[in-house]
Amino acid sequence: MVSSDYYIQDNSDIEFKTLEAAKNLYNEGRYSEALRLYSGMLNTSLSFKLYYEIGRCYYKLNDLLPAEEYFKKSIGLEGFKNSSYLYLGNIYYKRSDLKKAIENWAGAYAYKPDDEAVCLNLATSYFSKGMKFQSVFYYEKYLKYAKEKGSSYSTIKSSIDKCGEVGNEFLQKARRALSLRDNKTAIEYLTFAVKNLPVSFDINHLLGQVYLDENDYMHSLIYLKQALALDTKSLDVLQKLASVYINLGDFTAAYCTMRRLLPLVLHNQSEYLKTVKLIKELDATFDNQSYQGHREWALRYDADNNYHMALLEYENCLILNENLQDEFGERIERLKSFIYPEERIIRVCLEKGGVLHGNGDFKTANKYFSKVMLMANRNSSEYKLAKEKVMDV
Repeated sequence: MVSSDYYIQDNSDIEFKTLEAAKNLYNEGRYSEALRLYSGMLNTSLSFKLYYEIGRCYYKLNDLLPAEEYFKKSIGLEGFKNSSYLYLGNIYYKRSDLKKAIENWAGAYAYKPDDEAVCLNLATSYFSKGMKFQSVFYYEKYLKYAKEKGSSYSTIKSSIDKCGEVGNEFLQKARRALSLRDNKTAIEYLTFAVKNLPVSFDINHLLGQVYLDENDYMHSLIYLKQALALDTKSLDVLQKLASVYINLGDFTAAYCTMRRLLPLVLHNQSEYLKTVKLIKELDATFDNQSYQGHREWALRYDADNNYHMALLEYENCLILNENLQDEFGERIERLKSFIYPEERIIRVCLEKGGVLHGNGDFKTANKYFSKVMLMANRNSSEYKLAKEKVMDV
């Protein structure tokens, strides 16, 4: 009888040396040789990083079909913290598929919002689509995070600053016109202001309000929704939006809007009771299929890379039918990561920085607090808290 001893061989040292050799070859521009080494590891090691490195080699060799395949495989193993999104965006852009390019760059932005190249890619792509709100949104992110402040940065900053000056100048003119009860002139000024500064909450809010005063509900809806995209917790905007929807006969949207504002009026008994009454009255008129119109709009916005409005409509679907969580829940979270990635990073950095600070590791804690100060609004409580915690070490 022959007996055999079975054992597991530790190849970690060999794999480490292979990885280091492949990285060195890649950095030297010897992509075919690096690819051979990476591909040789596929029989013994599968990871999203390995797929990503293979994809990068193919990308550098301008062999885009296998590059796309391996980037997708990488994302299949790790769908969030993955730089494959950036390269996939580049591949689709080279194919003139702007929709998929933007979606993948948005995935890269969700993971690393302070990547200036991603911000600039998104800004210029939205600009080419004529979507100025989104374009300026990402141009401002690019200016915020850019480390290389060369001629391109200076040109973009000069243009954005000029538009900001013009937008605010005409906002003030509009306010003066309103003080004279000249709504027509105020609308003209505000329309010019919003073309120059489409991401201004104040301009969108005021223009929506003036159109509402003029009973022009369709125009009011456009600007109030943009204001809501910029401040999702604005009680005044939500109240005005509910009024607009009711006047337009869009009762499902009015219901969803009032459900959003309900937590904001908890401490105002009369407003709370009035809102609850309206919600109950409207709720009695709906059935499980009442979300269908919002689903159609969500899909339409999503297909156009209008993620702010798509998110609003997907959330409306869930408000109207809670059983749709399996269908829309994951997409809602993904869109939130596209639009508000900084909120998650700020929260995590404050938590980690706080623990390190409490343990006396001030140097490492400072890195997390500095990240918060980079990403948070200077007037926010998060920025002020991080600034107070940063210490000289």
